[in-house]
Amino acid sequence: MLDKHLPLDAAADIIGELGLKGGQILRANRTMQRIVRNAWTRLPSARRPPTFDEFANGVPAHHWALMFRVCALSQLGRTSEACAVITAARHRTAAPGDGARRSASS
Repeated sequence: MLDKHLPLDAAADIIGELGLKGGQILRANRTMQRIVRNAWTRLPSARRPPTFDEFANGVPAHHWALMFRVCALSQLGRTSEACAVITAARHRTAAPGDGARRSASS
């Protein structure tokens, strides 16, 4: 079963595009959930929402889809493509005047 936060239309597109099978879908979904849970637990307690669900609800839908795509590519052994997707997403989300972040990821 897919995570309730992952948009179904995006998941269907990714599954169809990559030709994922049942086990690959489950592993990509589980990895995606683990990433979000780790992000929540690593927040300082003063900034951490009290529950995981509260934190997960604050993650934008397009980030869930992005993580699912990256995890699926990784499951398929296409790690260089997964890295390229991550790099492209970082460049899109960097603020225009955030030269330090861009140079650090380049």
